[in-house]
Amino acid sequence: MSTKTKLDHLKIKLRNSDFQNNQGLSNEVSYYILAYDPKDFPIVRRELDNIKRDFNQDTIGYEIKEFNVYKIMWELLEQRGIKKAVFEMEKDDGIEYLSEQINNVLRMTDSDNELVKYIENRITPDTIAFLTGVGEIYPLIRAHKILNTMHQIISDIPVVLFYPGKYDSLSLSMFGELKEDNYYRAFQIN
Repeated sequence: MSTKTKLDHLKIKLRNSDFQNNQGLSNEVSYYILAYDPKDFPIVRRELDNIKRDFNQDTIGYEIKEFNVYKIMWELLEQRGIKKAVFEMEKDDGIEYLSEQINNVLRMTDSDNELVKYIENRITPDTIAFLTGVGEIYPLIRAHKILNTMHQIISDIPVVLFYPGKYDSLSLSMFGELKEDNYYRAFQIN
């Protein structure tokens, strides 16, 4: 299915009251993944901007808030005064060590980790959350780790993850090539 078709299906869902109110999901959290071909990123970016402009409190009764997890990570590291040290750490110790340290600093194994708290503090019951930037943040923080911890804290609003890769309702594959751990709680937007 094309990225454009998936985005069109998302627009239909955004108008659906069951989607907006987390209904009809058999007690599952209202998490969705819109997986797309990474080469379609410009299309996704343009459509995201259009969706945020056209779907708002006045038109659907909900506010769409985009959370770019890559930008949030840098903001949180800057607040701790360690942003510059991150670059040195990568150069001196490698990306795997850096990833481990960033995950420790942001407490990514905790359900109330820094990334989740950042998002939680910026949503209201009438928010639909769009998560972006997972391709940029990879491999420092993995999408499945964000979702696995986030659904324990943020479960009363719809969350849509925009994922540059493949998702088959069981596993994620970043850029269609790099296998991540399994994640099976989200619904596909097809």
